[in-house]
Amino acid sequence: MSESKAKKIEIKDVDGRTLSKLIDYIYTAEIEVTEENVQVLLPAASLLQLMDVRQNCCDFLQSQLHPTNCLGIRAFADVHTCTDLLQQANAYAALSRGDAGGRIS
Repeated sequence: MSESKAKKIEIKDVDGRTLSKLIDYIYTAEIEVTEENVQVLLPAASLLQLMDVRQNCCDFLQSQLHPTNCLGIRAFADVHTCTDLLQQANAYAALSRGDAGGRIS
């Protein structure tokens, strides 16, 4: 990898605040996943191969499943290949089909 010899590495897909939270996690093994940061934290954790953070984000989203958001979470899980979360969102949407507003594609 050319990055191993570079003095400066640019990470284009991660904003400064998210990167700072992930660096703090590396040192402390603690991170707060919230509704406000989960959608940027999960892809950044995936990019940086921080699988514990990625799993924490998936677990958080699973705990937030609701008839009003299950299809959005399903789409997010699909884009980010969160297989277990995708299955849970599919099951949740199927159970609450009437509340979720229609069919699952």
